[in-house]
Amino acid sequence: MFDKAAIQAVVNEYRLSVIQSESEVRSKFLVQLSEALGYPSQLRGEEFPVYGHGGGKALGAKNADFIFFSDKFFGEHRTNTQKNKDWVRDHSLLIMEAKKPGKMSKDLGQVQFYTMWTRAVAYIETDGEDFKGYFVNLISSDLEVIDAKVDELANKPEIWNFSYENLLSVKQKGYSAKNFDPRLIDTENNLCEIITEDSELHIPEETLAYIRSCLGRNAEGLTNVQMVSRFLNTTDSMLRNDMRYGIPSYMINVPRNIYKAKLYVDNVIFPLITGEVTEFYRNDLARYLFDSEYIVAEAIYNKEKLINFEIGYHILDRSVSERLGHFELVKKCLDADVVRVTVENESGLQMIFSSGHPGKMWRSRRHVNTMFEFWLSGMKKLKAIEEYYEIEFELQMVSDPIELNELYEAIDIVYDGIMLQENCEITLPGDLSDEDIEIKDPVLVEEGRAIPLKDRVIQGFVFRPYRSAWLPGKVRFAGKTRNDIVRIPGCCEYKIVEE
Repeated sequence: MFDKAAIQAVVNEYRLSVIQSESEVRSKFLVQLSEALGYPSQLRGEEFPVYGHGGGKALGAKNADFIFFSDKFFGEHRTNTQKNKDWVRDHSLLIMEAKKPGKMSKDLGQVQFYTMWTRAVAYIETDGEDFKGYFVNLISSDLEVIDAKVDELANKPEIWNFSYENLLSVKQKGYSAKNFDPRLIDTENNLCEIITEDSELHIPEETLAYIRSCLGRNAEGLTNVQMVSRFLNTTDSMLRNDMRYGIPSYMINVPRNIYKAKLYVDNVIFPLITGEVTEFYRNDLARYLFDSEYIVAEAIYNKEKLINFEIGYHILDRSVSERLGHFELVKKCLDADVVRVTVENESGLQMIFSSGHPGKMWRSRRHVNTMFEFWLSGMKKLKAIEEYYEIEFELQMVSDPIELNELYEAIDIVYDGIMLQENCEITLPGDLSDEDIEIKDPVLVEEGRAIPLKDRVIQGFVFRPYRSAWLPGKVRFAGKTRNDIVRIPGCCEYKIVEE
């Protein structure tokens, strides 16, 4: 049970001293706190060496201030052997790390490093003023249990989650957030449910296959839950330690940093657009993804040398006029000889793309420009339709390929109708004339009657065939009979019948 008086006594005794150093935080606060939490002194390992790996190489030992174990013979397992490291992982309960007053870490990377390699259940860090404690979470981010001032600890019953009795029980059962004492933790606001069975793991098979391929042989013999847990913990540890070399290939797709950035074209001194650059890296490769409201660009470097880049766009305005305006902005970027992205980071990175003469670097340039002209042409036709019919479209996303094809076909047909361009075929009986006919100007042939062409729908507006005309050209009747059919190019104009 939570012993408020014991915690308050530790804080009161600690406040009798004027604390000047990290060592005093350890000796005058953490030692007493651990005893109040029920840890026998013989289970306290001081300056205990922790061994890790980085870049495929063993790292030098780093000494944790305190590691509390479930067995007093930890002193026999301080050297860097696999047997000793396995023993530590089987018996470690809690790590406590002290900092000099006023020097509390902005992140807990150091104590998290100790926890990762020792497989302790939980960890605490304090500078004698601020106090933070976490439980290791094998599925996602570690679970924050307490973040408080030292003087507030007696009024924080959640600190008892770090008691010897509780952590020993958690270790023996297999550490999981489910082992928290529900009397101490507000489960609605502080606990996330931990999945232990494959049947509880609702992840698409495609995602599981990706994780399996990322782990390779390290996924062999694991359940799906264990595999996902290992993937997340491995990735998390590499991110916490900012590892770059000797890491799996999938890490090139994991974001590392995000910076503000500006994109310029040619010699223009003002940025065309502002956005953000996301940084990715692995070994000697680095990826930088520029993303803004309308323009995206990606650069890939090998040993700081640009080896490939791409430029693209996404324009999703609901108004045709606004979308056309932003197409013009993108066009300036695609037509530029040089595109430059300046990144607001410590190194002042500048990415320069010679888009006018890209060689083999911008491999999709032709496709990007072809698709851009296609979408731009469609928008210009929509604008012409708006002006002709005195309407305004509210553009909606269309994702179904069949529906998208029908939409663009409708735009083309309605647009051709108002521009007196061919959009249909008109059939005539072969005996309508004995001689060929030369049509020099459009000839109106039907108006106000039902025309056997289907309605067209454009962004919620229904367009119905209204009148048709023969278009200029030569119509061949000579030698035709009543049973023959003569086909000539026609134009059908549409009217709006429904919105």
